[in-house]
Amino acid sequence: MIITAIVVGMAFSVLRLVQNQIHAIQTNFEKTSTLALFEQQLWQDFNDKNDIRFHETENSLLMESEMDTVVYSFQENYILRNTDTIKLKLQLNKMFFNGKEVQGDTIDAISISGKAELPDYDIFVSKKNDLTLFMNQQDGL
Repeated sequence: MIITAIVVGMAFSVLRLVQNQIHAIQTNFEKTSTLALFEQQLWQDFNDKNDIRFHETENSLLMESEMDTVVYSFQENYILRNTDTIKLKLQLNKMFFNGKEVQGDTIDAISISGKAELPDYDIFVSKKNDLTLFMNQQDGL
């Protein structure tokens, strides 16, 4: 009976270790999936809109087109996309316009760090500027 008790105790210990590993894998998969979906949505919004502006004081991206407006508001523990809450801890790294780093206003590329969620996870989203953007800049719009 003592041997059986020892074997059963070891089996439960191994089972607990396996459950902890499965939980860690599941959590990692959920974070990876959420980050990938966020990156995909940001890429789509970035390339669908004509005018993209970063407001440093509000820590937000304003993306406008003739048909739609999307606002991303980056908070400490989450991101708001219009009224949708995305529970990710992301940090804005750099903004670019025409290949040059800028502090704000009109941008065409953005670098975001996801290291708080997953180690070495970075997001870089860019778009090609169309003629409309350059015409609006020349006209002062």
